[in-house]
Amino acid sequence: MDTVELPWTQRMRSYAIGSRGKLLWQSGFSDLTADLLIVGQENRILSNYPLQALRRLLTAKVAYFGHGRNFQSRNPNSRAERWKRFWANKVDWWFAYTHQTKSHLIDLGYPPDQITVFENSVDTAEVQTLSAGLSASDVDRIRSEFDLNGRNIGIFVGGLYEDKRLDFLIDAAKRIRAGVHDFELVIVGGGPELSRLRRLAEGNDWIKIVGPRFGAEKVGLMSLGQIFLMPGLVGLAILDAATMGLPTITTDFPYHSPEIAYLEDGVNGMIVADWQDPAAYAAAVIDLLRDQAGLASMQDEARKLADRYSIEAMAERFANGVLEALARP
Repeated sequence: MDTVELPWTQRMRSYAIGSRGKLLWQSGFSDLTADLLIVGQENRILSNYPLQALRRLLTAKVAYFGHGRNFQSRNPNSRAERWKRFWANKVDWWFAYTHQTKSHLIDLGYPPDQITVFENSVDTAEVQTLSAGLSASDVDRIRSEFDLNGRNIGIFVGGLYEDKRLDFLIDAAKRIRAGVHDFELVIVGGGPELSRLRRLAEGNDWIKIVGPRFGAEKVGLMSLGQIFLMPGLVGLAILDAATMGLPTITTDFPYHSPEIAYLEDGVNGMIVADWQDPAAYAAAVIDLLRDQAGLASMQDEARKLADRYSIEAMAERFANGVLEALARP
């Protein structure tokens, strides 16, 4: 869990409930004199429900922040999703991750003028700083270390788990290689699928599976890429990629995280409609790599994406939302 200590804050304890600790109770609300309480929209946080049920009797307004729904749920009518929908309207304000969340809330009947879209982000400035610190000799060293010889390099950076669709990625990569002779694929990341991924890539020395890499090393590898290949679930990785000028090439996978809203198909990245066909994905990538002018334009637009969705801009949007929520009668 991410934590930070600030002198003007008061820490609130969370208590795990049950043998597996799947339920949480957050204490401390009774000790606070607050005008606005912002709580995460998670079914397992039991302390949210009395706050919401009794909010008309409280001096404080109650607000949610979150996705609005589980974007990875295979059953949108499941008990958990129905429960989430039931409580989604029972707050005074909403802090929504992206416009996809806002659209979902409006569909549920929540007032659009009580929603702040803060556009979830990561620290793109840190990636920009690390990138600016790379010298030509650094890039040459990384290229040599990982035996990368081609000009057309695809990069994948992320967790290695089922929803990333690694079988699809390797299948498509082989097809891309057949159409672009110097294509190489660099896969950065760790996770439960790492061993199986290595087996899938056996016999293809142009596929470089380098494991988890962080900081300057990760940025150095990304600097060698032309495109960011992620045919499965896309989340905040889209912003790291965009910061490095890498357009994300994905598919119309039904279970993306809300940050997929940042991708404009054909502008700063691509969404291949047939999400189950590696041949269609490979064909789209091959066409893009052969269109140098189109690729350069898409890379420029990706960099603009990173500037728009910086963590500083996110903080400003969130702060303005707090002020709007407090000003509302």
